[in-house]
Amino acid sequence: MDVEIAVEGSENARSELESLRQWLNQEDEYRGLVDFAPAGIEPGRLGALQEILLAAIAAGGVDALGRTIGVWLQTRRSEIKVSLRADGSVREVSASGPVAKTVAENLFGDARERLGQGG
Repeated sequence: MDVEIAVEGSENARSELESLRQWLNQEDEYRGLVDFAPAGIEPGRLGALQEILLAAIAAGGVDALGRTIGVWLQTRRSEIKVSLRADGSVREVSASGPVAKTVAENLFGDARERLGQGG
């Protein structure tokens, strides 16, 4: 399944996307599966063509991807909104610093709970 990843809230979204791409490509699960792609222009929207990241992940992997992005958000100094679009639905997480992991877990679920390990 392809997941589109967009970043907002930074003066240099391209730089943030590059940082996120590098972060994800360091993870075994996503290595070589994440790269830049042009974003489609939504009907009725004007503006410059934006770039997104396109991740080719296994079906059902959006939650794990979201949690990984939550860890990346912890490294950001300013609040950034990351949108994940897959199968016609969009999920967004907006945070920075230590709280980002908790925000992502609330949105995408705690990985330990999904593995049956509890808190």
